[in-house]
Amino acid sequence: SVRVWCPKGVKRLPKDITELDVVLSEFEKIAADYKQRVDSNTCRKAIDGFCSGFKDQLADLITEVQKLKNVKRKNAKVLTDINKKRQQLLQVCEELTGTEQQLKQLQREYAQLQERESSLRHATQFLTDLKELQQNCLDYREENPKEKAVYGTSSLPALLVESRRILGAERHFQNINTRLQEALHVQREELSKKH
Repeated sequence: SVRVWCPKGVKRLPKDITELDVVLSEFEKIAADYKQRVDSNTCRKAIDGFCSGFKDQLADLITEVQKLKNVKRKNAKVLTDINKKRQQLLQVCEELTGTEQQLKQLQREYAQLQERESSLRHATQFLTDLKELQQNCLDYREENPKEKAVYGTSSLPALLVESRRILGAERHFQNINTRLQEALHVQREELSKKH
């Protein structure tokens, strides 16, 4: 088993173990073993100095590698968050587009309803005025029963009388047309018998 070396201020997990940890662990074992076999204090001090410098360099390297890994993890997390936010933004944009179309449709329907309401108001007012006029006319007739009613050319009764005359003339022309067609038919038959 290899010990995971954790420098101060750097968070490391067992899965973060690298070749450098293996090298450092093996180096410490070899150095300790070699140090025990050496009898000279001066050599031991030299070995300690060399080991200390080498461990410091490896520790710095492990720290930098771990920081880089941590930065990559954070970047991956940030990218994941950015992608999620982008997806959410796209969904919101699609919803906004749909909402804008609904708003336009509702505005059209609202304008149509306003137009219909205005037409209904005018029609109601017209019918109210017509009813009032009719009542005024009836009141006047009751007050003046002997006075003869006179209609202008634009009044409804006058238009009805005029339309009767026009319809009568139309029927008269239809009768003349029918008789002419019958006479023409008889003449054709006589001509065909002669030939």
